[in-house]
Amino acid sequence: RQRVRRSAERVYEVLDAPEPVREPEQPLQAPTSPFPVVLKGLTARYEGQDRDALDGLDLTLHQGRRIAVVGQSGSGKTTLAQVLLRFLDPDAGSYTLAGVDAHAVDGDDVRRLVGLCAQDAHLFDSSVRENLLLARKDATEGDLRDALARARLLDWADSLPDGLDTLVGEHGARLSGGQRQRLALARALLADFPVLVLDEPAEHLDLPTADALTADLLAATEGRTTLLITHRLAGLEAVDEVVVLDEGRVVQRGAYAELAVVPGPLRAMVEREAETESPAGATA
Repeated sequence: RQRVRRSAERVYEVLDAPEPVREPEQPLQAPTSPFPVVLKGLTARYEGQDRDALDGLDLTLHQGRRIAVVGQSGSGKTTLAQVLLRFLDPDAGSYTLAGVDAHAVDGDDVRRLVGLCAQDAHLFDSSVRENLLLARKDATEGDLRDALARARLLDWADSLPDGLDTLVGEHGARLSGGQRQRLALARALLADFPVLVLDEPAEHLDLPTADALTADLLAATEGRTTLLITHRLAGLEAVDEVVVLDEGRVVQRGAYAELAVVPGPLRAMVEREAETESPAGATA
């Protein structure tokens, strides 16, 4: 009963929160398929801030392509995710889904086409099964097990005393950080969004766990339209394009293998990461 009450309180908190964007009075029908997803000349600024978080950004997502967006903290990566999910509206530029203005479409409809797996994805104080079914109520046992397998979590789930009916604790307290993020990934995969945005999914994890999770999520999203937002570079050879942001602007874009070997922002990031993780860097 207490568990239900706490969950209900969180729902009311969400319902009472101010709307992040202004919804259209007469929303257009969302397209069946969002492709191509096009951001053109997009500029966005948070209320009360004196500089743009995104400044003239251009980005196109075609079906089946995976793009990694990298950059230092404050470069605009998470702001991009918030714009795509319509949690923040731009001040200038355009955002279209299959040619339809995303800001003329109801936000919930946009979020059915563009889904998010965030670094702090919320897990409810219920079972593994119930947390997964939030993504798709009609999912079969086979669907749940397939999603867990793709997130490399099925063996763990099968080892639990009550299997998928094992309680995860408030905010997933009974799970490790890696298990929480993998369960959130399994839920996002089960939802089967046409576009999946992964916003720093390996943040707050130790490096070996973070890199293993990144490798597994890249394997799980092969052939699916994915935008991976990350400050870690491990495994990015697998994506189709890397976009480097700095102060809200695209400063470099291309294949990881090409950008990593030529002088420029990405190569500098590669060198910094290697330096930080070397024994000398660790003791400096």
